[in-house]
Order: sequence, then structure tokens, then C-alpha cells
Amino acid sequence: MAISAEPLAGLRTVRLTARGGAFLVAGLVGLVVAYAAGWPALLAVSLFLFGAVVAGLASVVVSPAALEVERRIEPRIAEQRRPVQVRLTARGQAAGALEWSEDLPRSVIVTGHAEGVLPPLRPDRPSQLIDYAFSARTRGSVPIGPLRVARTDPLGLATTRRRVGGLDHVVVLPRIHPVELPFAVRRNDPDSGASTVFGAVGDQLDIVARGYRAGDPMRKMDWRATARRGELMVRTETAATTAATGLLLDVRQEAWPDAAAFEWAVEYAASLIVALDERHAPVRVAAGREATNDAISALVALATVHPATGAHPPAAVLRDVATTDVQVVHVITGPGSVHDVPVLPALPAGTLGMVSVVGRRPVPVDAPLGWQVAQRNAAAPVGSVHDA
Repeated sequence: MAISAEPLAGLRTVRLTARGGAFLVAGLVGLVVAYAAGWPALLAVSLFLFGAVVAGLASVVVSPAALEVERRIEPRIAEQRRPVQVRLTARGQAAGALEWSEDLPRSVIVTGHAEGVLPPLRPDRPSQLIDYAFSARTRGSVPIGPLRVARTDPLGLATTRRRVGGLDHVVVLPRIHPVELPFAVRRNDPDSGASTVFGAVGDQLDIVARGYRAGDPMRKMDWRATARRGELMVRTETAATTAATGLLLDVRQEAWPDAAAFEWAVEYAASLIVALDERHAPVRVAAGREATNDAISALVALATVHPATGAHPPAAVLRDVATTDVQVVHVITGPGSVHDVPVLPALPAGTLGMVSVVGRRPVPVDAPLGWQVAQRNAAAPVGSVHDA
């Protein structure tokens, strides 16, 4: 997106450099001494110093740089410590070389140079390309820009500084870890259409038995199931498809006395979303915002989520994720919610519920009816989470 430079008036900051300040002070002292001592040669030198400072100021004011900057960022949504490529295209006119620097937060690591000298922009060379890369160490919305440019007169006595272009943002996602999906696989009965959720993980095929149909080969007969059911049964394969999951991250400030535990919970929630998405599993997520069915939107929301005062308790948000098409509901909360977990409402018949309480040490929590409670150690790696 191209952003035109605003008019120079009001944006330009003109100031003396350290050398220009020294020239000005020397000129003032020389004038005083020259008049006091009647020293014409010193007076001439002092006037020369004054004239050089005035000429330097005039040089940077009279010939301003007219610039337009276009910034291209790839990708706009990135993982932590993954390189983000930035290309700046500067167009316009600048009589002399310009010093430039990109405004970047301290949380990023720059590869290459996000500052340097831009050659003069002339009619025969009206644009210049600037390339650099960076990686972010923390999740969040990383501001990029604006571009700062400075022009100094040939003697280095005066300079103008201004900002060119606008402000862009890169969304840095939480760290993703390989995690186990609790209650993640669903088995469909090919005869009745009924389905059962069970706590295994995988994309393998399940061997199930159905009633005999005319033309079924005898080698597929399931004699054990036949003896149990009292009718002919046939072995068949049915796909183990991942259940639809509702994921709720408690974002209340009072639920998270430990900021590190909240970051652990954010990474755990993001890892669950990615694991579900890799299995093409439907997921509905609520994390301090309106619930969404889109995995990318959910990850972007987790990138910028923080504990908030006045947020709704899990029981009030549960209806947004525990919809009729969801078979597994996972609530992630902190030690400060020990009184809120036991009052979670019962889930619809056939829906399984899991509450993960994330903290440095286990806290006594009564499991509500129809729910399981798991204590998650925030001091352990997120990828070590395992549900028996």
C-alpha cells in the first residue's frame, strides 16, 4: 500500500548537528573576543563560522526531500523467530543522500540492516529499494515503521528529520507445540448412523461390525460379533474422523495471578487449534472475543490476547462454544478460577467436557457434573501434556 508523504511544513524538524553547534558557539565566542580585543582577523573567522551555519540551515530547508514510501511485508502473519521479509520502495526526489532508519520495537531481531544511507533520488533514478528481514521473539502485533529519514548539509552542520510513510503491523502467533488431543476421535456406526466419542488420537481406520447384507463375502464375517449379537455380522472399515471441538480460553485477570501461566495457556490453546486443523477437524474458539469457527482467525486472536478486567466468566461464555454441533468442549483457565469451575453448566448429552487448570502447582478443584478436570503444570513444556 503506497502512502504519500505529507507536506513538509509541520513535519520537518530542523536542528543543528554537534558540529553545527560547535561552529555556532565558536562564532559567538569569537565575536565577543574580537570586539573586546579589536581583532579584525578573529572577527572575520567568527563571521565565517556564522555564515557556514546559516548556509547549512538554508541548504536543508530550501531543498527538501519529496518522498513516497511503499512497504511490502511477507508474511503478514508469522510464527515466532521465523523471518519476515520487508521491502521498502522509496520514490521521489532528493538532491543529496538521505540517512534512513526503520522504526522497529526492541522485541524483534533484525537480519541485515534496518538503517543506512539512501542514494540521491534523481529523474534518471527516481526510486530505490531497501530490503531487510526481522524475526519476533514474542507474540503480538508488531508495529513496523514509519520510515525516518534525515538530510544533512555537505558540511554536516544542520539536519532535517522527518517521518515518511505509514505504520504497518505484523501479527506474530503464539509458539506452536505438538500436543495430544483429548477426546479427539469420533467413530461413526455405518448401520445406525450413531456415533461415539472416545479418547484416542489418530487418523487410522477403525474396524467395526455391521449387519450382514446379501452379497457380503464370507471372509469378512465377524464370528465373534455374530455370537454376541445372535445375528450374522460383517467386519467393515470406517474412518476415524476428528470430533468438532469447542475451545474456551478464560481471559479474566483474576483467573491468572501468574502471567507466565497465562502465556503457557495461550501456547497450549494455539497448539490444540493447530493440531485440530491439521486433522481437518472443526473447531470453535472463544478467547476474549466473539467466538469464531476459523482456525486462522482464532490464532490471530490468541496472538494479541491478554488478561482483562471485567471479562465474562467461563460459564457465561460457554454457550458460545458448546453449540449443538460440538462434541468436545475444552475450557482452559487459571488457578484463580477454583470457585468458577464447579459451577460450569452440564453439557448436552453425548458431549464431553475437559477443564485444564494451568498453574505452577496443582490447586484443589471440584469437577462439575459431566466434566473432567486436568491440572496443567505451567513449568513443564507445553508439548509434554499427556492425558491418560
